[in-house]
Amino acid sequence: MKFAVSPRGKKVVWTRPKSLARYHELRSDGGLYATLKWKNTFGSLAVGECREGRFTLKRGGFLRPYVTVRREGYDSNLAIMRFSSGSVIVNAAIGITGTLEFVTGHRYAFNRLSFWNSKWAFSDENGVPLVTFNRKMKGRPTAEVVINESYDEIEYIHILLIIGWYVIMLDYEEAEANSGLV
Repeated sequence: MKFAVSPRGKKVVWTRPKSLARYHELRSDGGLYATLKWKNTFGSLAVGECREGRFTLKRGGFLRPYVTVRREGYDSNLAIMRFSSGSVIVNAAIGITGTLEFVTGHRYAFNRLSFWNSKWAFSDENGVPLVTFNRKMKGRPTAEVVINESYDEIEYIHILLIIGWYVIMLDYEEAEANSGLV
């Protein structure tokens, strides 16, 4: 699969091309930038792929939930996103979602920006939003992604774009399961 060099463009959007598949694409005016595909119909193991490589994402923990990010085929974590409660929904309800920390020491906060869980963002240490996801869930889940103008300076932009959508989709699936619609 050939991926675009960067997500530059007038519009960057996560979409799910087939309604029942656990497969998503991040597209910009420049073409396909990244994909996210769950390994199984059920479970949390997914593979994110972009020009920078293939990465596995997996939710773990119960009382102290987290999501690990690894380069595919490696046993060591590249980053860990930690949450403050056992439920992604509880985190969303109280407005505290998590912190993504890379082994290099880079840290990014991931927070809900709207009451209805339609807007989420990764922010730097000063609270400046770097990547914002404007989620739309009617029909197939989609999100318009806004990248801060200084994104060339954002370390691990590709990981932020992939894990952000991964966590938003976990939240969506958990909400659907709890509402009895799934």
